[in-house]
Amino acid sequence: MKSTELNLIPFFVAVYEESSMSKAANRLGVSQPAVSKALKRLREIYDDPLFHRSPAGVKPTTFAEDIYPALSASFKNFTSTLSAARDFDPKISERIFSIACMTTIAYQLMPELLVKIKSKAPNIALEVHPLFTEDHESDLRLQRYDLVIDMRPIERTSLKMAALGRESISVIAREGHPRLSGEITAEEFLQEDHVVVSRWKSRSAMLSSHHFQHLNKRRIVYRSPGVLEMLPVVCKTDYIALFPSSAIDTMAKHYPIQSLETPFLDISEDICMLWHPSRTTENGHKWLRSQVQSVSKMIFKE
Repeated sequence: MKSTELNLIPFFVAVYEESSMSKAANRLGVSQPAVSKALKRLREIYDDPLFHRSPAGVKPTTFAEDIYPALSASFKNFTSTLSAARDFDPKISERIFSIACMTTIAYQLMPELLVKIKSKAPNIALEVHPLFTEDHESDLRLQRYDLVIDMRPIERTSLKMAALGRESISVIAREGHPRLSGEITAEEFLQEDHVVVSRWKSRSAMLSSHHFQHLNKRRIVYRSPGVLEMLPVVCKTDYIALFPSSAIDTMAKHYPIQSLETPFLDISEDICMLWHPSRTTENGHKWLRSQVQSVSKMIFKE
């Protein structure tokens, strides 16, 4: 594809998303023949019909469905670099920011973030998602999310990141546990049954021997889809779990749990905000990151 043909990408994206030639033309502010001409050239380039006429408008071919994510992401990344040079006024902006965040962090941080944002930007909205995948680079490159808030990646990454705070991990058990109270030893820890948080699409736990030498020797009896979902299980059984320390006091108001001293265990992780490098200089994105960092100082203890 020649550089002069890159301007065909918005035509493809508009037709795909509108499922209509006329609606795509209105969206792009051009005539319908101009849209038809652009699609004709794209069909020649890709040697594929791309779209078929249907009673409801146009329907993409299988090939068009395959290339849409890449072309859509390219178009979004290009427009985001343009917006980086434009003024961003939070007082009048109507943007919707999308953030994927760890459940326990979202529970504490997002209400405060929303209050802070609404005080400065009444028309800005937030979409908060759970961490559905571990492929943060793809999620951010394709702009499924503006930000991801998660533990610091172990592997090398091309993503930009900023530490929001450090989270320590504690052992929790139900109040009135028949064997545990106050403190737990390494031997007791390994003798008890455990509840863990599963990793995406695998039968491993979020924490491993990377965090504690003997952690893989735990007897795991229940794998939970998320951190908060562990709490009802812990409260109804004699199982124990590892839980973010910053959230224990808050959760203890709603669930009969106790935190156990663990002299043998010292697990702490950086909680980071991650974003794609292409968004670094975008004014709106910079503003969002500054709001997250400001609120994080109230959540995480130094």
